[in-house]
Amino acid sequence: MMVERLTKGDGLDRRGHEFRYHLAAGFLTMDTDMVLDAACGTGYGMEWLFRDNDYRGVDRDLSALELGAEDRYCRGKFIEADLDVWVPDFEFDVFVSFETLEHVKDPAHLLYVGAQARQWMILSVPVVPTKHVNEFHLHDFYPGWLEANVKSEAWEHYQTVVQPSEVSEIAVFRRVE
Repeated sequence: MMVERLTKGDGLDRRGHEFRYHLAAGFLTMDTDMVLDAACGTGYGMEWLFRDNDYRGVDRDLSALELGAEDRYCRGKFIEADLDVWVPDFEFDVFVSFETLEHVKDPAHLLYVGAQARQWMILSVPVVPTKHVNEFHLHDFYPGWLEANVKSEAWEHYQTVVQPSEVSEIAVFRRVE
């Protein structure tokens, strides 16, 4: 199965993606926070999202994990699952999913999973049409799409960061219930 992934060898191309993880790490407030990283890819986001807290990375194919021998204990932090149907059987505080919604068949399902978070949802999507140039993208989004589709009585739009170099938006939502 072919998938779209960034690897350690992608150098400068990875900086915009790494920025998202730096931003998300700022929303970890306690060492007891459980973070769910949906579509964790090669697992590099764990570098920023796993400190004294707990972390679970989920992806449909974990064969590309970039963990060294010293990180073998972290392998238990990853779950192989299809995000089109998977629903977690554990509670989590922070939901992170970057550049994922354009890849899943039903973005509403992944947003439903994210809405299980007890504190924060941090998401990003490309905000220009990409389906015609990227065979892995099933959906196109526009600026403000995340706010329009996530904001609810339970979720307050906290902030949006525009990434011109990535033609993406990162939106942060805070649980208000």
